[in-house]
Amino acid sequence: MGIDAAIAVSHEALMVIMKITLPTLGITAVLSAGLMLFQSVTNIHEASLQQDVKFFATLAILFATGPAIFLALRDYTGVIFERIAMLQ
Repeated sequence: MGIDAAIAVSHEALMVIMKITLPTLGITAVLSAGLMLFQSVTNIHEASLQQDVKFFATLAILFATGPAIFLALRDYTGVIFERIAMLQ
């Protein structure tokens, strides 16, 4: 395996990681911004409210995107195993 192949594998791994994490992080960030705006407008400064909402929203997002995460990881694992088999 040359340096070009190693860079390609690393690039693919980073793309899979981004595909898996960006929906959850993006939606949670937008939800946090909206919740902070709501709290500043209504002068409700309860820290546990923000933590609870973000926690359950993140769980719901992960539950909804779980099958897509599984498929992305399964496909990438198959590609990695094929490349390992070709090394011999």
